[in-house]
Amino acid sequence: MATSAKLKKMLNELGLTDKEASVYLSALSLGPSPVQKLALHAGIKRTTAYSVLEALKTKGMISEQISGFKVRFVASPPASLRSLMISRLSVLEESMPELSALYNLPSGEGLIKHYEGIDAVKSLYEDVLSAVNFGDDYLVLTDLLRWQRLDARFFGTFVSRRAKKQVRLRVLTLRSAHALKKAQSDEYSGNLRLLPADMKITTNLVITPQCVVFHQLEPPIEAIMLNNRSVIHLHREMFEVVWAASGNR
Repeated sequence: MATSAKLKKMLNELGLTDKEASVYLSALSLGPSPVQKLALHAGIKRTTAYSVLEALKTKGMISEQISGFKVRFVASPPASLRSLMISRLSVLEESMPELSALYNLPSGEGLIKHYEGIDAVKSLYEDVLSAVNFGDDYLVLTDLLRWQRLDARFFGTFVSRRAKKQVRLRVLTLRSAHALKKAQSDEYSGNLRLLPADMKITTNLVITPQCVVFHQLEPPIEAIMLNNRSVIHLHREMFEVVWAASGNR
């Protein structure tokens, strides 16, 4: 029962409703089943089950199996959950144009700064590090190897200085030999989770209580820093979804 509740919570964090999560888990455990059987197992009405199944089909998590006049519903393999996580991550990459609209925020409601070139970007990281306090969350979504290769000496010392600030660091990075080694080091002990290696991350995302930073990892090297509270909250919530999902894969 505890395992079922944990799985349901994970599915909720991936964006499924309670009913969608219940029906998907029922379909996983029952195998190909008619709607009546799924509805009974999930504890919902048959009429409701139809709309829930349609929603799951749209998400690619349920398919139909037709034999004669019989229709059975089949759960997609658990690996399909990756696509949901990747979809959430893609929102981060696609949000850049919308962020430009924040330049018109009323005075005092938010601030955007643009940094061009590696030297300017390094000064941004210095500002971020100066602003964080002991115990603050410091959340990162990145390709760790690409990030550190931009300036190995600078970012190597930056990581050490960040550790001395004793922030609550959590890092999501692409799976690689480099990332696996870092995950086992004292530097990132328990604070680093791996994303699918076939993903492509071209932006280093940093979220602190003070700001959100988007740092492009490929030329042209540039970054944007925002200190709007709503934007910080939105990206923190999105990070938490991916963090939870990456810990249950």
